[in-house]
Amino acid sequence: MEETREIPLKGQMTEGKIGRQLLLFALPLMFSNLCQQLYNTVDAVIVGRFVGANALAAVGASSLLITFMIYFFIGLSIGASVLISQFFGSRKYDKVQEAVHTAVALSLAAGLALTVLGLTLAPAMLRMMNIPEAGLAYAVPYIRIYFLGMIPMTLYNIGSGILRAVGDSKTPLACLVVTVVLNIGLDLLFVGPLGMGVAGAALATAFSQLAAAVLIVIILLRADPIYRLRLAKIRFHAQVFRDIVRIGLPAGLQSVLVCFSNVVVQSQINTFGLEVMAGFTAYMKIDGFLFMPIDAFCLAISNFVGQNMGAGRWERVVKGKNVCLLLCVGVTIGLGAAIILNACLILGMFTSDETVVLNGMRQLYTVVPLYGIYAADQVFVGVLRGAGATVIPMIITLLCMCGLRLGWIFTTLRFVHDARMIYISYPLTWIVTGAVLVLYYYKGSWRPEKAGFKNRKYLKRSC
Repeated sequence: MEETREIPLKGQMTEGKIGRQLLLFALPLMFSNLCQQLYNTVDAVIVGRFVGANALAAVGASSLLITFMIYFFIGLSIGASVLISQFFGSRKYDKVQEAVHTAVALSLAAGLALTVLGLTLAPAMLRMMNIPEAGLAYAVPYIRIYFLGMIPMTLYNIGSGILRAVGDSKTPLACLVVTVVLNIGLDLLFVGPLGMGVAGAALATAFSQLAAAVLIVIILLRADPIYRLRLAKIRFHAQVFRDIVRIGLPAGLQSVLVCFSNVVVQSQINTFGLEVMAGFTAYMKIDGFLFMPIDAFCLAISNFVGQNMGAGRWERVVKGKNVCLLLCVGVTIGLGAAIILNACLILGMFTSDETVVLNGMRQLYTVVPLYGIYAADQVFVGVLRGAGATVIPMIITLLCMCGLRLGWIFTTLRFVHDARMIYISYPLTWIVTGAVLVLYYYKGSWRPEKAGFKNRKYLKRSC
């Protein structure tokens, strides 16, 4: 493939207005996240209303364990996306092809491994999370069925990552809209009229993941030749695979260990009983809406930085970081304010149990007012990931977020057995993590002037 071919305007992020590019990239991601979160919320509402509070609590605990088990692959997919965006930005289109086919091979292998691990280990892990027996009756069948859809899930995620790496965030959105509508429809059918309970909710998710995978594969088979998928070429390219692991492994470990800390947090929440568990589950569904713009802008800045680092445009990396901070923090604060003002109404959608609503409101009022700090943290993480610097952010996250959070929880609960001690750990660790991430961003060895960046002429004009 010719190295001199011009980058398609659709995917180019190395020229033009930064704010406009970030918004155009992030808005479809936000809408994608909104669709996904709406499904997750509708799923919780359907389970809570049709099956009961015990089922709602069990599905919430199961979802956290599912997230824990798939996050390592999601980290590796971040490595693939960053690598593809860097090759795309530097116009190394033969390397783009190698990275695309290696990433798809990785998704198939990871999906198979996750299916086996989920079916064999998940039930035992649920029991280790202190879930009451009344909840296990719902959680075990839910998680076993859910893990049957792991290969389609990994295929969809890696396919979406490939498209986003070349600047296309609209096509994954279109696929997601179709599958979310299908998911909600099947949820209503299986859990409602057919009375299949939580097993029906899991089946609906598995079928919708299969539909999403089929759609994304068809699109990649017909994509631009630069990043088109060719089934006969799916295999591991050794050097590209090593680079994906080098970038993605720290991100994967970071995601897994952060999620592991959340699993430990969930196990401590479970000691307070099903009403607190249900309140925690309801709040976490709301928390997902707050995370939507953060995740979208984090992915946007990672791909933006990847392309611009590949093209040697350091001054745009710096400007992009500043613009993304303003956008991400501003949107998060505005959305958080709207949620706080309507907290009782929103939590009341999940259950009519006043005690459950009260427990959810306690967490919401503790965490949401400081969510803007977490938004800023993730923008810095996105910049560093896009530049390929993932090891130190992983260490910072492990020590300052996971380690400090668990240390705080286990220490304070010895003296004050109150779930609010758990809620406080979130903003506390965001503040500490943010301070250290900012220090590394400005002083770390990843910076171009310290790492021998190839385009030094930009350094004099950037901070």
